[in-house]
Amino acid sequence: MASTDGRDLTLDEAEAFAQMVLSGAPVTDAVRYFWGEGVSESVVGDCACRWPEQAEVRVAIRRLSGGVSWHEMEDPNRLDAALKKHYNELAYFLWTTNYVECDGTSKVKADTCRSAIEAKVAGMAGKESPLASFYHDLLVRYDAESTKVQ
Repeated sequence: MASTDGRDLTLDEAEAFAQMVLSGAPVTDAVRYFWGEGVSESVVGDCACRWPEQAEVRVAIRRLSGGVSWHEMEDPNRLDAALKKHYNELAYFLWTTNYVECDGTSKVKADTCRSAIEAKVAGMAGKESPLASFYHDLLVRYDAESTKVQ
């Protein structure tokens, strides 16, 4: 279904577009990659609406996500895919943002992205800090010992 404002993606382009989106790029950023400078915002908007729904893109996303559609995934796989995409989006923001030029909201956003990615890379995402774990273990042992005394 061609549009007068844009065009459909070829098979190779659909694959590249799907990779870009799954790697964290916002759809509009991925769309701009396929157009030269000076493309109108209406063309970008048209493609941003149509391309994610293009059959070739859906097939590529399914293949890149393990060969199963989102709604057909088991919960653990769906949650894993969502977290992977989310961390990729955080990484994309850091990659495309110059920290020196950040101010206010964008600085907080960059700091939040960096902290989340650091925790993920360190294997601490979703876990307590080592100090909190130590304190928790200490309280559990204390409660166990105080129960024995009674």
